[in-house]
Amino acid sequence: MDIIYLFKVLVRRKWTIIFCLILGLAGGLIFRFFMPRQYVSTAQYSTGFSQTQKVSLQLTEIFDVNQIDFRFNNVIETFKSPIVLAMVSYDLLLHDLDSEHPFRTLTEKQRLDSSYRKADFPKARLILREKLTTLKLLTTYDPQDKMVWNLMNLYDYGEPSILKGLTVERVPKTDYINVSFASENPELSAYVSNKIGTKFKEFYNSLTSTNTKESLYKLDSLRESKGKEVDTLRNRLQRFRDKIGTPNPGDAATAAMSGLQELTSALTAQQANLNDYKQRLQSIIDQLREINANASSTVATPANNHADEIMVLRRTNEDLAGKLAQKGGADPVIQRQIDDNINKITLLNRSSPVATGTSSATKAEEHKQDLIKEKLDLQSSIAATTDNIEMYKGRVEQFRKIAFSGGGQEVIANAYQNDLAIAEKDLEKYNSSIFASQDIDVSPDFNFKQILLGQPPIRPEPTKGVLIISIAGLSMFFLSSLFIIILELLDSSLRTPTIFQKETKIGVLSTVGKIDLDKKLLPDYFDFNARSDRENNSIPFIENLRKLRYEIERSGKRVVLFTSAKAQEGKTTIVESLAHTFSMSKKKVLLIDANFSNNTLTRDFSAKPTLETFSMDSQDGVDKIWGITTLTNITNVDIIGCDEGNYTPSEVLPKNHLLNNLDKLKHHYDFILVEGAALNHHADSKELSEYVDGIVVVFSARNTINEIDRESLGFLRNDKNKFIGAVLNNVDEQNLDL
Repeated sequence: MDIIYLFKVLVRRKWTIIFCLILGLAGGLIFRFFMPRQYVSTAQYSTGFSQTQKVSLQLTEIFDVNQIDFRFNNVIETFKSPIVLAMVSYDLLLHDLDSEHPFRTLTEKQRLDSSYRKADFPKARLILREKLTTLKLLTTYDPQDKMVWNLMNLYDYGEPSILKGLTVERVPKTDYINVSFASENPELSAYVSNKIGTKFKEFYNSLTSTNTKESLYKLDSLRESKGKEVDTLRNRLQRFRDKIGTPNPGDAATAAMSGLQELTSALTAQQANLNDYKQRLQSIIDQLREINANASSTVATPANNHADEIMVLRRTNEDLAGKLAQKGGADPVIQRQIDDNINKITLLNRSSPVATGTSSATKAEEHKQDLIKEKLDLQSSIAATTDNIEMYKGRVEQFRKIAFSGGGQEVIANAYQNDLAIAEKDLEKYNSSIFASQDIDVSPDFNFKQILLGQPPIRPEPTKGVLIISIAGLSMFFLSSLFIIILELLDSSLRTPTIFQKETKIGVLSTVGKIDLDKKLLPDYFDFNARSDRENNSIPFIENLRKLRYEIERSGKRVVLFTSAKAQEGKTTIVESLAHTFSMSKKKVLLIDANFSNNTLTRDFSAKPTLETFSMDSQDGVDKIWGITTLTNITNVDIIGCDEGNYTPSEVLPKNHLLNNLDKLKHHYDFILVEGAALNHHADSKELSEYVDGIVVVFSARNTINEIDRESLGFLRNDKNKFIGAVLNNVDEQNLDL
């Protein structure tokens, strides 16, 4: 819907909105005047949640801010829990029953209530004290509890009443909680703000102490179990030490490990010597191979040849060197034989004269003998070193077994010892926790203390009267505006030309405002002269009809049928008013009432009902028509009336009826206006459309468009040559320009 239209609707209803605004302001003022004064008392409590000393099954504790937030929320909800509120209610009722200065005094009307008259006050006191002691709630199915319950509600000490005035909130970023209570009595407010903390601690202790005792029992059970575990581990370690047969197997292992290190070092040295001997032996072998190769190419003539004997001795030494190596190089007999053979070879070489030119060969032979001797020594050393290596390997393996055998047992013993130490440490912590629990509060998390007593307030809370009155007035202002807008949105009537065009998709010839024909007759609206005030209320109505007259004149249609979709849309008023405007413009007009279902036009002008009876032969002239017309009180306007009946024009009109001769009447009248029945329920207008030049449909702004109306509009759109447009009637004067 158009926002501008809604705004104008609100402006149009401004007095209604202003009245609602004033009503809201008055209501707020009255509420402020009769609103009871409230006294608020505040007590402050320290929760001690930041303190970590408590009975706990955990051996370590971490300061967790999120966990503390959860605890604060739990405490606040516990303050508002039914059991805590009920305990406060019971205490208040007991106070008023016993005290000479009760917080609330019953009125005479309340004392006449059956709950008060039938109450057994001594029994009620006993029940209240018993409930306060046991922290139990009243049960409404028990007659005695029901009696106390009714009495408590009579004093307005029920849980909803207490909760209504109670405020529990945490002081931001602190360990404190503020508990406030508002009531009509300052002493009552202070009493509740202090007493609810006491009842909260009683209830909280009743919950947590049971859990703490269970935790202590469980802690003691864990300590006993851990003690048994320590005894078991200690016995296991002792049995293992008895099994290995020495108080300390680490001594043997340490000695063996020391010997193992020495043998390993010696073995490494022998392996290094062996490698050195093998390399030197390989070098001597290569030198001997080279000397033998050179000796074959040297020519010498010895005087006395002992070569064969020397060769035998050398071979003998080689055999002896092999035997000596097999015996580890420590056989003195074999070593002596080798030395004797070497001396013999030396003597034979000296006693053998050599011819001139053989001195170089002799030197080469001597060098060769030296290499052979060195070769034999190296072979003996290699054999001895090899035997030493094998011996060291055996002893290393022996000491390794001793060292690692004792070390493995020690590892096992150390593992047993570590298990025992851990278990003993845990047992000590359990003992410490149980011992510490004897010196602190048995409720975990509960170092709950009241650090600020709630005092009876001296002055009541500010009533904020200006704010209340303003809110009341603005609320009525917005609610009334919203209500008017909702009504407009729910209204589906054709109240403005814009809405009409959106709904029907047809052009509007003119919008005619709403007039009151009960207070002023239609002719009186046209009783004015050129000097009349143009601001007169009737002028907009006249001007819109002049627009309609102009549109019809511009269309060139002289015989126009006026119809509507529904009955009672104002066709007759439009036709009569249009006749007045044509008369004002010096036009001669003939009105034909063809609305057989409702001949209002005939009755308004007291016309003769001659339409159904008139028949005109071809020889008849127009003079015959003058006999069926009736003069009206409008200048230059005549009318032909009809009877009212349940029939259509084709059923009642005779052969060669008047409508067939309208062309002849055009010579005597400027415009012929025909009124037909509603399209939705009658076929009259569809039959009359065959005899006219143009069709104008009238809609009332008070009605809506439904499916049958759309069918009628479809009929008019199909006859585009004759359909001129629509007239929106009964439009509110303030909606004419929308």
